[in-house]
Amino acid sequence: MGDIVVRVPLSVDEKLADLIAKTISERLKTPARLNEMLKNSELSEEDAVELGRKAKMGRGEYLGGRYFSSD
Repeated sequence: MGDIVVRVPLSVDEKLADLIAKTISERLKTPARLNEMLKNSELSEEDAVELGRKAKMGRGEYLGGRYFSSD
């Protein structure tokens, strides 16, 4: 695995710099955890795209009905 170097200006507080480093580290772990959880999934990429489209359409209909109703 490669290294990622993040440089912060010297004027940034050390606690904030540590928080930045920790946050980046945690965010980089998320895709690895997701890959581990989904490694045995039988859902194809096409199925996932179709589910995403259906969810997006359903959400659009919900919001349209909620905010643009003709009452």
